[in-house]
Amino acid sequence: MGKRKLNTQNPDVISLEAVSNDQTLDKDYKGMGVVYVGHIPQHFQEKEMRQFFEQFGDILKLRISRSKKTANSKGYAFILYENEEVAKIVANTMNDYILCGRLLKCQYIPMSRVHKDTFKGASRPFKKIDWQGRAKAERNKVKTSEEQQKSVKRLLKKEQDRRRKIAALGIDYEFPGYAAVAPKPSKKTEFPDDEEMEVA
Repeated sequence: MGKRKLNTQNPDVISLEAVSNDQTLDKDYKGMGVVYVGHIPQHFQEKEMRQFFEQFGDILKLRISRSKKTANSKGYAFILYENEEVAKIVANTMNDYILCGRLLKCQYIPMSRVHKDTFKGASRPFKKIDWQGRAKAERNKVKTSEEQQKSVKRLLKKEQDRRRKIAALGIDYEFPGYAAVAPKPSKKTEFPDDEEMEVA
């Protein structure tokens, strides 16, 4: 998202470093205003935020920052208002406002300090990706014969390395290991069904 960093002295206030004009929204969104909202309650989602903050004016875009891993809210969001003055009023009015037991922290951000990717993906709902399910499906999928042979070779190599380490320690120990039960590659030669064999 560009050069955005939190002020370490006061984490409730977002501090944006100046960036080049081609990396900001200043040119395309002139006259509009952005409000940073922090300390958002966990159950306060996009729908609730839009309904609550639209009482001040028209909201063009709204994006809650979320974790890519869990899809949970990180506790802060950015709101783009159609009018710059409205955004300033919202920031002044809602800063230190108690909402659902949380003390909201709001700050107006000039367009010259708003990175162009701040509202990337704001127009579509956040879709949680089941990374654990994907990994499980990848592990449990049926392997091809080539993939099975690769797995066997990898296991045999690890076992050989283990045997060498044991021998290097001066330990005389023999065990059947995986080599005794590993499936052997087929030595049969397969011919295509449509291939005709010539008889001399």
